[in-house]
Amino acid sequence: MHKTLISIGILVGMTGVGCGGLDEAEAVDSSVSTDATSQVTQGLITQVTGTSPVTFVATSGNETKPYDQSATSVVAYTRDSTTGAFTAYPGTGSADGTLSVPNVPSGRIYLKLGSRYLVSTGRAFDLGSTEWGRDGTFVSLPTPVTVSATGLSPWQSGDYLEVYSLNPGAFGYVNSGVTGFPLAGATSLSGLSFNYADMLNPVLLDSSLGDVFSLAQMRWQTSANGVPYRAMHKVLNTSMTQVEGQPVSVSGTFTQPAATGTFAVDWRRSAFEAMRTQVNPGAVSTYNEIWMSARPAALSSAFASISGQPLLVKLNPDTLRTDIVTGSMTYNNPLPATWQKVALVAAGFTKSYTLGTATPYTMGVDIRVDQEASAFTAAPVQPLVGPVQAPQVNTRGAFQNLTGVGTDASLRWSKPLVGTATNYVVNIYRLGTSNGATTATRVAALHTDLQSVYLPPGVLLAGQTYFAEIQSWYQPGSDLATSPYKRALPRGRASVLTGMFSP
Repeated sequence: MHKTLISIGILVGMTGVGCGGLDEAEAVDSSVSTDATSQVTQGLITQVTGTSPVTFVATSGNETKPYDQSATSVVAYTRDSTTGAFTAYPGTGSADGTLSVPNVPSGRIYLKLGSRYLVSTGRAFDLGSTEWGRDGTFVSLPTPVTVSATGLSPWQSGDYLEVYSLNPGAFGYVNSGVTGFPLAGATSLSGLSFNYADMLNPVLLDSSLGDVFSLAQMRWQTSANGVPYRAMHKVLNTSMTQVEGQPVSVSGTFTQPAATGTFAVDWRRSAFEAMRTQVNPGAVSTYNEIWMSARPAALSSAFASISGQPLLVKLNPDTLRTDIVTGSMTYNNPLPATWQKVALVAAGFTKSYTLGTATPYTMGVDIRVDQEASAFTAAPVQPLVGPVQAPQVNTRGAFQNLTGVGTDASLRWSKPLVGTATNYVVNIYRLGTSNGATTATRVAALHTDLQSVYLPPGVLLAGQTYFAEIQSWYQPGSDLATSPYKRALPRGRASVLTGMFSP
C-alpha cells in the first residue's frame, strides 16, 4: 500500500546543551490565547465524526480511496479548566475511513488519532490528503537497478542524477559512491548500479500501469549574475517493471527536452539567518536552499513539500548567509506544460540533545516557504512567518533545561514577530539511548489554533526526558486542527526547539 500522509504524519525535519534562555519570571504576553473554552458545558452532548479520503494524483488518472482507520486509536479528551482533569471518551475508526466518538460534551476537545491530537471546538474532522502517484507498493528489500546509457553531456563534478517516475510518484537521488557513477568528462553510463530501496519514495514500477523510469542529469551551471546552481538538463526515459528484491537492468539514451524556461530570485538569506536565535539561542545554521519544480494543479493540497522532485532548478550555491540576486537561471523542462510551477525556500537549523554520557542527538528543523514560482520572481524571497516567541513549559522559560514539570505539563508561547500564524503544531519527543548514542522518538503531535496546549494523559511519563518542537504555520484558508493534512499555497512554517524537560 502506498504510504499516505495520514500514516506518516506531517513531515518533521529530523537529522539526527541546555541553553541559558528565558528565566522563570518571564511570561507570555497578555494577548496569548489559552484553553479557556475547554471547560465542559454540562447538558450539551455531541458526536465527533471524521472522514479520511485519500486522492492519488497520477498521470494515468486520479483515484480517491478511504484511508483505513480501523486500527487507529481514537479518543476524544475534554479538559476541565478549573481542575485541569482530562476525561476520555473512547471512539472507533472504520475501514471505510470514517471515525466516530459518541456522547462528547461540548467545548474544546483533544481528538486523539494514534499519537496525533487535534485541539479544536469542532466536531467534524476532514482527515483526507492528496498524494502524488497512484496507490502503489513501497520497496523495503534491496532491489538493485543497473543503468547503461549514452547521451550525457560531459559530466562535471557538481552534477548529480535524479530518479523519478511521474505516474507512481517515485523519486530519489543517485549520488557519488554507487557503482558506476560517472567520472568527470563522461558522456555515458556503463553499469551504473544503485539500490532502489534507498530512494526517497521507492514505489515499485510497473510498465503495464503506465509507469516510466526517468533518470535526469542535473547539471551544474552559472546564472546571469554568476551564481552557481543546478538545473534539469537531459533525461533518460525507459520502460521498467520491478519485482521487489530482484535486480533489473535498463538502457537507453539521454535526450534534451525541447521545452525550456528561466527562473530568477532575489533571495534574502539574511532574513532567515536573523531568526536563528529565535529557533533556539544555541541553534546552529546548517543549510539554505531553493527548489523549483512543477506539479499538477491538484497537488496544491498535497501531503509534503509542494515543491519537490523532479526538480527543474536547485539553488544552494554556498554556505554563506548573505543575500543573493541570481539573475536568469535557465533549465530544460520535461514536465507537462500545463503543470503549475512551484518553489520552496528553506533555511535549516540544528540543536543537539544529550542524555548522560551518550553521544548527542542532533535535531534538525527549518524555516520554509512554499509559493507559486511566479511569487518568488515577483518579490524578494523571505520568511512568511517567524518562530513563536517566549516559549514556556508551564510558567518557566522553555529554552532552559527543566525538571519537575509534572506529567500534566502545558506549553505556551507568544505570537511570531514576523507574519501571522494561522495554526501551530507542537511535536513532543522522548529522549533515550541506544548503543551509546542519544535517540529521539516523537510521542505526540498536537495541532491547535491557540497559543497553548496541555499535554493529555500518557504523553509524558515519570522518569523520562523530553523536548518539544513548536511550529508556527501560515496557511490562509485552512485549519490544521480540523484538517491536519490539507496543504495550500502560499504556505510558511517556522520552528522553535525547546531545552530538555522531565516530569
